[in-house]
Amino acid sequence: MPEVQQRMVWHFFMCDDELGARVGEGLGISADDVRGLEPLQTQTLSEEELARAANLGKNGPRDVTGLTMTHTVPNERVVLAG
Repeated sequence: MPEVQQRMVWHFFMCDDELGARVGEGLGISADDVRGLEPLQTQTLSEEELARAANLGKNGPRDVTGLTMTHTVPNERVVLAG
């Protein structure tokens, strides 16, 4: 399997276990397949991220309390209604 796909799934698991599992399932890649991957040479992981990487696929959802969702794509419904 191409390394770029494994790397992508690793990053999705680092963001969120459910997201990583869903994308990985579609590509036939599990958390076990990517758990041992090292970060990219340009990446420096924090202690929290290192712990997350060590427990890849078993971290559960992140606490997003107090975070605000932002959008990069214009909401066409609002634009058209205006």
